[in-house]
Amino acid sequence: MSTLIRGMVVLSSLLIGMLVTVGHLPRVVPDWIGLLRPEWMVLVCFFWAVEIPERLGLVSVWLCGTLMDVLVGDAVGTNGACLAAVSLTGWKLQARVRLYSPFQEVALVFAMALGVLWIKALIDNLLNGVAFTPYIVVNAVCTSLWWIPLSGVLGRVKTSFDIR
Repeated sequence: MSTLIRGMVVLSSLLIGMLVTVGHLPRVVPDWIGLLRPEWMVLVCFFWAVEIPERLGLVSVWLCGTLMDVLVGDAVGTNGACLAAVSLTGWKLQARVRLYSPFQEVALVFAMALGVLWIKALIDNLLNGVAFTPYIVVNAVCTSLWWIPLSGVLGRVKTSFDIR
């Protein structure tokens, strides 16, 4: 399989992560379910940073995050810096994460998601005066619970397209 197709698969997964993050729930769904939405881009960027650290560059992750800022309406640079930090964590812990148990992986993803959500809440508080809410912990828990299924799906995609 060509390198171009492999790169397009990784890019497609990043774009799908962006679309799922930006997408809105139907109006018939209660508002509290929206609080349970995970940080999809954190999960996708962390997966690819652990699996193919030499292929996913810091600039590409930063650009994806900046595009997320534009799509979501956050302060420019917020998601870029957060996703770059997540990817850097994945690169540094790549050998260890492969040896972690699923519980340890979920705990690591929880810590990263909580850090990302706290940084976003802090920036939102400083720029817009939005008060902190305890829902960031709920959101971090939901993000960490999605790690195992999403890593399984992306692992199958990686294997079927022979991405290395």
